[in-house]
Amino acid sequence: MRTSPMHSAHQTPWFPEAVTRILIIDDDASVSTAIHAILLQHQCETVIASRAHAGIRKFRTGTFDAVMIDLFMPGMNGLDTIAQIRSESAVSIIAMSGFHLRNSRDPDQDYLGMAKRCGATTSLRKPFSPLQLFAAIDRSLARISLKEEAIQ
Repeated sequence: MRTSPMHSAHQTPWFPEAVTRILIIDDDASVSTAIHAILLQHQCETVIASRAHAGIRKFRTGTFDAVMIDLFMPGMNGLDTIAQIRSESAVSIIAMSGFHLRNSRDPDQDYLGMAKRCGATTSLRKPFSPLQLFAAIDRSLARISLKEEAIQ
């Protein structure tokens, strides 16, 4: 899967040259449905799971270019889900959260920072715009591609 960098003049993303498969794990159906609708218009195929365990099952039985994970879900939380997926794969992981701590300047208290330490490639603070979504996907896929090139 190759993506092109974002246009600097208009700050709109270039679209993937091939279909990108993204697994969305989020217990909020309105969030996952909105992400699905946005990505569907731009040659992305999505698979949705509303719980972490279901998402891990779908991840194990499918092939994905990226996984988007909400950090706060009933049952298994997003941090544990990220750690589980990271232990099995180098897939690009985008952590999502709308939860803000009052004093989130301390990286040890910031859940999105914790997600990166657990293995997330990048993160998105909810609510986010379609442009922020595309930028996060581009960033995360570019980081994975750079790592793959470095290995070869």
